[in-house]
Amino acid sequence: MSIEVSNVSRRFKGETAVNNVSFQAEKGEIVGLLGTSGCGKSTILRAIAGLDNGYEGTISVNGNPKRGTSKELGVIFQEPRLMPWLTVVDNVCFGLAGTKAENQIKAKKLLKVVGLEGFENYYPKQLSGGMAQRTAIARALVTEPDTLLLDEPFSALDAFTKLQLQDMVLDLWDSYQPTMIIVTHDIDEALSLCDRVVILKGQPGELYKNVQLNQPKPRSKADPELAKIKEEILYSLGLSRNTNEKIAKEA
Repeated sequence: MSIEVSNVSRRFKGETAVNNVSFQAEKGEIVGLLGTSGCGKSTILRAIAGLDNGYEGTISVNGNPKRGTSKELGVIFQEPRLMPWLTVVDNVCFGLAGTKAENQIKAKKLLKVVGLEGFENYYPKQLSGGMAQRTAIARALVTEPDTLLLDEPFSALDAFTKLQLQDMVLDLWDSYQPTMIIVTHDIDEALSLCDRVVILKGQPGELYKNVQLNQPKPRSKADPELAKIKEEILYSLGLSRNTNEKIAKEA
């Protein structure tokens, strides 16, 4: 599934949060929305997901303008948002059509894929943060969406768990080939997962740059080419030491 965002702007109470943003995510592509806090990354993702229809501009799916939610789009939030009174398997099954037996077979298959085999009957309070997020990922995948939208899905996790889940997402992408749009403020995460990085900048957030990543995945974090791209991104966001030195010289 391809996603096209065309001239999207969003205002809240007269204040512009996002201004005239346009980009595409081609079928099977992983696109990262990267930028500092407050630049409108999550605002754009909510618009794509159909959770916010108050924007100006057009969002198209496979060439057709859309507003509103769709079963073809799976969403993974920062928090797992599991229902505490349901078991892991019932959280994954929640909302599915079909018989309970059929749904549980499908859910258990996905729980095995995300590394939660044997935890089907646990409740959310019994899970670690990483296990809860794995459950949320399985829940997003169980409807077999063509596109996954991820809103900083690993930001609340420790560094080691984050790396494990990043690898898991790449494995899932390799198996299912969904189109993926990932909101992140983690440059290393974007360079590890994405085929292309869309950089937003400013308040209101505006499109600053598209960065194409051609290195095959999985990628080595020690890749000198990736280190160079990271420095360029830091520089473009005004976060590089070189940027600070330049500003100091000009002052």
